[in-house]
Amino acid sequence: MKSILICNLYKHYTIKHIADSFKEMGLKVIEKSYFTPKDMYHDEKLEEMLRKDFGSQNYDLIFTVNYSPIVSGVCYRLNIKYVSWTYDTPMDLSSMETMDNPNNYIFIFDRGEYLKYKNMGLDNVYYLPLATGFTPMSEILDNYDYEVSFLGSLYKSTYPYIMEKLDNYHKGYLEGIMTSQRLIYGSYFVLELLEDQESELRAINEMTGFDLSPGQLSYSMASYMTYIDRVSLLSLMSNRFKTALVTGAIEDEKKMMPDLTVLPKIDYYTEMPDFFRKSKVNLNPPFRAVWSAIPQRALDIMGSGGFLLSGYTDELSYYFENGKDLVLYDSIEDAVEKASFYTKNDVVRENIRKSGMIKTHEEFTYKDRIYSIINIVES
Repeated sequence: MKSILICNLYKHYTIKHIADSFKEMGLKVIEKSYFTPKDMYHDEKLEEMLRKDFGSQNYDLIFTVNYSPIVSGVCYRLNIKYVSWTYDTPMDLSSMETMDNPNNYIFIFDRGEYLKYKNMGLDNVYYLPLATGFTPMSEILDNYDYEVSFLGSLYKSTYPYIMEKLDNYHKGYLEGIMTSQRLIYGSYFVLELLEDQESELRAINEMTGFDLSPGQLSYSMASYMTYIDRVSLLSLMSNRFKTALVTGAIEDEKKMMPDLTVLPKIDYYTEMPDFFRKSKVNLNPPFRAVWSAIPQRALDIMGSGGFLLSGYTDELSYYFENGKDLVLYDSIEDAVEKASFYTKNDVVRENIRKSGMIKTHEEFTYKDRIYSIINIVES
């Protein structure tokens, strides 16, 4: 393998780390950015651009962050290997169209998602956790800017618009599902429940005038639960600790949480690592549909040398030791209680921070991940 094209459709931050790692393996790497199609399955303009670019050189493979049916189709017609590595979960795919193309190598960072597609009969899916590419920091910090911080989206959802059109029974039906789900970490049952209750989903679609699939309604509900989780968490934290949120404009939430410091977005490579290092406790409340995977943000925090307080996921618990490498919580109240303890106990927090950083840099490097990809593609 000599030459690859990194096709940047979705503008993910990790592209630079991935490209650098391919180059370290001795490959010639070409990067090209394209517009993100509104229809991820069909876009004649994008397909023509890709056909022209992919055929202009003898690329050994085309690479994208997240799977693209359009890229897969073009690669299939040109007989070029196509490698994708997921960054988001669940995968935002309305069908399995093109996924079984023989030129595909689909690497999935969420073991639960990987097993789902594997059990559907796909032989070209592979489990590959995410990685970190930040320089480790060994010195002990004593000049913190914040006691608690969170960098990320609050996930505004379409769910309130759906709820407006429902009768009281179906409002209560969906609210009951979400109330039960919010009590549970390490499992996500909403999608399976909606798939089993076809008559309820049909009634919801009739009332709203939408044509929602179980996956689409599940995603909307997961986004809304994530929003409620994160606002609740930040509200309680900011009432007790010096707390910062780095995100986009959220004027309504500023009014709701007057004690919260809201900061504008910062640069992923030059500013984010320092922000994590200068917060005593860095929060990672996972997206509600993420029950298995290790989120990129968790690795970013530990890889930068920050202390991680995260909602429980199966893979965080499997790869890292709770209370030694990181700290996991299983409710909003548990998170607040643990933040109170670790903001006050500097030595304990410092030991966990260093252990998490060391393990992340030993076991979650881009070099190792890219080596695994190349090894599988060439085998």
